[in-house]
Order: sequence, then C-alpha cells, then structure tokens
Amino acid sequence: MKRSISIVAIALLTLGVPVFAHGGMDHIMGTVTKIVGNIVTVEKDGKTTEVVLASFTTYEANGAAGKQSDLTVGDRVVIHAMKMDGKETAHTVRLVHPHK
Repeated sequence: MKRSISIVAIALLTLGVPVFAHGGMDHIMGTVTKIVGNIVTVEKDGKTTEVVLASFTTYEANGAAGKQSDLTVGDRVVIHAMKMDGKETAHTVRLVHPHK
C-alpha cells in the first residue's frame, strides 16, 4: 500500500510540473504571419492566434537579448502569454529568424 501511494505521489508531481512550468501562461508556438502595431499573428497547423505585445514584453532573438523591432513576418516564435482583458498578451517572445 505504501508503495502505491508513493507511485501516485510521484505521478502527480511529474504530471503537475508542465502546468506550473510557465507560471500558468499559455505556450504559443508557430510562424509569424502578420504584425500590425502591437498585435502579432502566429500560425501553426492552420490555426492562427493573435497576441498583444505589451510594454513589459521581453524578447530574445536567435539566442540573444532582442527587442520588438527584431520581430518580422516569417520568424518562428515561442511566446509565453497570459490572458489580459480577454486577449493573449505576451510576457516573453523568443524568435528565430529563418535566414540567420
């Protein structure tokens, strides 16, 4: 009985890690298809997601510190975002320029 409780505890801890890994943020991955002002559209597998780029959003471009102006259509991105006022709002944006 003690062993089965340990196995269940380990399983719950292991399965719970992904939920907390991003602090409850959504993980948005794909290719940038459009940038209009502070809204970026990301597409993956035919599904598009619009994400608001806020003043507190941080950027990483090709493994180095970046800025919003580094973001271009065609970049592959991983965005950690949270819902604010019903919209996905970026906390961090990691991008890879396909030509670099």
